Amino acid sequence: MKSYIIILVTLFIALKGSYAQTIKVMSYNIHIGQNAAGKDQLMNIADFIKLSKADIVGVQEVDSVCNRSGKVDQMKFLAEATGMYFAYARHFAFDGGSYGIGILSKFPLTDVKDHRIILTSSGKSDAATRALLTAKIFSGTREILFATVHMDYRDSNSRFAQSQDLVRILGSIPSPVILTGDFNAEPGTKELLNLENILTDTGKDTDLSFPAIKPVKKIDYVMVSKNHLKTVSKHVVYPILFSDHLPVMSKLKIRAGH
Repeated sequence: MKSYIIILVTLFIALKGSYAQTIKVMSYNIHIGQNAAGKDQLMNIADFIKLSKADIVGVQEVDSVCNRSGKVDQMKFLAEATGMYFAYARHFAFDGGSYGIGILSKFPLTDVKDHRIILTSSGKSDAATRALLTAKIFSGTREILFATVHMDYRDSNSRFAQSQDLVRILGSIPSPVILTGDFNAEPGTKELLNLENILTDTGKDTDLSFPAIKPVKKIDYVMVSKNHLKTVSKHVVYPILFSDHLPVMSKLKIRAGH
């Protein structure tokens, strides 16, 4: 009888640790809280994120107390307006404040890190870097590493070098990994193919997100570590014009593993 109970308990723990968890993940380049015409839309962006019921959001092109955007700490503003936790990492100092990327989350964020990834138009020098922001969350009973990035807009060589940094940093993580961001790269490019060695794109190649008005490119992504993505039940590109990018969101089932 005792051994039977031990077997049942062991089986219960194994099943509990391996079930798939559903999570709604958004990536949104907010263009410093302004639409393509330069009009402030930060409150509208906050309202949209709240109404979307996203569980976690990777945010790009964020100002932190910059003169050009009214000295607003934009990630703090969005967090307070949505009732979510937040983290921020700066790419560089700018215009009285800084410019960078952020995370909004319904789950508490732990072990928040600003990794630095290479930034160079030649892809050969480490003289300059930009942020790769990561944080750990617990969805259900399992830990997930969430990351967001804004890759170099200038050329493919620089983005490929950045993708190598991303693979090096994220590829060694044993827990599920979710990467969001404005990659400034379209499907099939060498930088995307490199990322797809370890990550699966949750959208389709036809999910165009830039520019917001009459989009012609897919450059905004939600990706998940290959071994941990079970299903994508929904992927949406929202046709809202609060930024010069359209937000994208995936409803995912994450396989927690053994």
